[in-house]
Amino acid sequence: MGREPEFEQIIRQIRGVRSARVVCAGDSIAEVHVLATQDRHPKQIVRDIESALMVRLGMQLDHKKISVAQVEEEGGAQGGNGRPRLGEVSVVSRGLEAEARVVLSFGELVVEGSNTGPNTAKNGLRLVANATARAIETFIQSPSTKLLVEDVQLQSFAGREIVMAAISLVTPSSEAIVIGTAIVKGDPREAAARATLDAFNRKLIFITTN
Repeated sequence: MGREPEFEQIIRQIRGVRSARVVCAGDSIAEVHVLATQDRHPKQIVRDIESALMVRLGMQLDHKKISVAQVEEEGGAQGGNGRPRLGEVSVVSRGLEAEARVVLSFGELVVEGSNTGPNTAKNGLRLVANATARAIETFIQSPSTKLLVEDVQLQSFAGREIVMAAISLVTPSSEAIVIGTAIVKGDPREAAARATLDAFNRKLIFITTN
């Protein structure tokens, strides 16, 4: 075993860090994956990691090698910084294919995701869910973190139409599936985007490398 335990011990001492996993290439750090509480902004935690390694070990680490996942505490409030807001949802038909486009805002930052596939009514929900997932990944900017749309369904419940979305979030250190729901208030495709966001917000506030 290399120096991973030494690095992880230093990182776990940082306020807000619940757990840390370090991947080394020789004596150098290749990746840092941190699970943190949501009471601090991820960028603050990244800066603290950089500072701690520099002060304790004289090691300069590129912030792009650090990913921070913030999860809600069990029983915690549903609010918090960093939750994305849904902006525009559009689906453009091009013959046998359709393209879904979703715009999200993270505070002042606006990101966009798109997805193209068969132009069918049922597939329209999945296209929008995938476009929403791509928009989130655009914000995350971490090639090692993926959001996979497992299933999207339009259901009738309690006399209302709802959309349910099952999303898998995969990182090098974990894999979790979460389910989000949204009441249809007009276009079911917009509800598919909101259900995807609801799934993302169930556990994860942010994953960021910046």
